[in-house]
Amino acid sequence: MKKLIVLIMLCLIGVNCFADDAHGVIEPYLGGFRIQDCDSIEMTDEVVEIWESKVKVTFHFKNCSSQKQTVTIGFPVKWYEEVGVRGDPDEPLKDDAATREQIEKYYNFKSTCNGKSLKRKLVSSANSDSGFDFWFTTELVFEPGQTLEVVDEYKSGYAYGSDSIGYSWKTWTYILTTGSSWANNIQKATIIFHSTYEYQWKNYTVEYSDKKAYIWNIDKMTYHYSSFSYKPTSIKYDKKAKETVITWVLKDIKPTKEWEAEELNSLIHSPSNWKQEFAYFLVKDDLYKIPGYEKKIKWWLDEGYSDESDVKKVYEDFSDKKEFYEWVKELYDTGFTEFQPKSKEASIFAQLLINSIYAMHGYEFKSEKWTKLFSNFSWYKPTTSTISEKDLTSEEKAMIKRLTQYR
Repeated sequence: MKKLIVLIMLCLIGVNCFADDAHGVIEPYLGGFRIQDCDSIEMTDEVVEIWESKVKVTFHFKNCSSQKQTVTIGFPVKWYEEVGVRGDPDEPLKDDAATREQIEKYYNFKSTCNGKSLKRKLVSSANSDSGFDFWFTTELVFEPGQTLEVVDEYKSGYAYGSDSIGYSWKTWTYILTTGSSWANNIQKATIIFHSTYEYQWKNYTVEYSDKKAYIWNIDKMTYHYSSFSYKPTSIKYDKKAKETVITWVLKDIKPTKEWEAEELNSLIHSPSNWKQEFAYFLVKDDLYKIPGYEKKIKWWLDEGYSDESDVKKVYEDFSDKKEFYEWVKELYDTGFTEFQPKSKEASIFAQLLINSIYAMHGYEFKSEKWTKLFSNFSWYKPTTSTISEKDLTSEEKAMIKRLTQYR
C-alpha cells in the first residue's frame, strides 16, 4: 500500500543564526576568536526575543570574583551555512574585506553595555572545527562583583527548504550552547518567539515525540506539523498583532542543546498519512461531485488504493473496533480544528465520521451506500434503527455536535 518515495532536495537555504554571546580569547598568533570557558564571570539571566526577521537579546553578566576582570565575548556567524553566499563548500571561506562588509551589512549588528554603544569587531574563527566562520567580538571590563547589562540586536531570519514532492519547512534556531562557556549555570533564560504561522503552533510536538500532533487541511488534503526542541511555557495568540507569542522560561541551565522551532507543510494536494488517504478512498465518489475536485486531487490519491489487496488489508487492520475508533478520533482531532472552515469537502468528511460513530453502535442505515461501506468491517452488525444520546459516550456526543456544524 505504501510506496517508496525518494525525496529530491530542491531548495535548502538558511539565513538563520541567533546565539548567546560566548566567552573566549583572541589567539595571539592566529588572530582568530576561540571559545574558552570562564570561571569568574557568569551569565545570570537572559531574555531572547525572536521575530521572523530580527532578534533582540538582553544579557546580564556578573563578575563573581573579588578582582577586576577584562573579558572578550563573541557572537558567532555561520556565513556559508546560514546565508549561502559562499561558492563551493569544500573551498576555504574567503576572509577578505568584501566578505566582512557583506556580513556586517547583512546582520546590521548593534550592541550596548549598560545603555552605551558597544563597538563590535568582526574576526575570523580560530578553530575551523567550531562550526562558526566569524565572530562579532568586543571586550567587557568588570569591577569586582559588578553586573553588566549587554543588549544585542541584529537582523536574522530562518532556514527554509523544500523537496520535489511538495514538502516545505521553516526552521528557527537559537544557539544556547555558546552560553555554557560562562561560569556556573544560567539562572534564568526567557525566550519569546513572535510568529505569524497560519496554524498558530497548535498540535505541536517536542522533538517530534508524538507523530499524531499535526493539523489536517481537509479542503487541500495537506498536513501541517510544528515542533519545538523545548516544551513551551505558554502559547498565546495576539489577535490585534495577528501573531502567536510563544514563551519559554528555562531555569538553572547549562545548555547542551539548542532552541529550535520548526514548521513543516505539505504543499501538494495529498495526505501525509494513510489515515486521511483511506478516508478519501471511502468518500471519493462524493468528493468528485464537487466541481473541479477530481482534476485537482485525483491524480495522487487514487494510486494509494489501486490494488484491491491494499484495500482488503486496511479492512482487516480495522477488524478491531477500538482501532477503528482511534482512526475516527484522529481524523476529527486533526481535521476539524478551529482552522477548518465550513466547505463542501469538510461536509463530506464530517458525514463520514458521524456515520462511523453510528456504525460502531450498530446503526442500521437507510442508505444502501453506507450499509455497503460499513459491511466491509467485520465488527459492523446492524441491530438498531435508532441511536439516542444515552447510547453515546460524552466524547462521541461532543464530536457529533461539532461535526454536525459542518454538514
